[in-house]
Amino acid sequence: MKKFFVSLALMALAFTAGAQDFEGQFSQAKTLLSGRVIKSEGDITYTAPDQLAMMYTKPEGDYFIIDGPNLRMDMRGVSLDVNTESNKTVRAQRNAILYSMAGKYEDIAKEMDAECSVSTGKAGGKHVVLKMRSPLPKAYSGMELDYDKSGKLTRMVLKETAGISTEYLIK
Repeated sequence: MKKFFVSLALMALAFTAGAQDFEGQFSQAKTLLSGRVIKSEGDITYTAPDQLAMMYTKPEGDYFIIDGPNLRMDMRGVSLDVNTESNKTVRAQRNAILYSMAGKYEDIAKEMDAECSVSTGKAGGKHVVLKMRSPLPKAYSGMELDYDKSGKLTRMVLKETAGISTEYLIK
């Protein structure tokens, strides 16, 4: 009987861990200070705890990849390849994105010194608003996160200190 409960617990743990991994599509709308909106879309793959790949199909060839401590991107010809262990600002942004994917918004609030409010979202999900108390220059000043009732991230809005906001819809 004891072996049965241990097996059941291990299966439940494996199912929970697997539920954090997913593949899908995303759309992105970046709103500049001028009000101009730049739209993009592509495929997203997330493997907990620290693997994320956003491969853009529009514009084709752009990418945003988190591979452990490394962050690589090429967005409209602007490239970045950073080991986040040595860059505090990029590390905080990397962690905020990964924590968002995993539903760990309390960890974002703690790491980024943010106020966090949670309310009931659409169809029994959660709507999370984070406002950084003292945002770093060239970093996020706030975030909005929407989760479905199973805990999967469906929408993320990143607000930058420069006034630019980027909305991601994840399908």
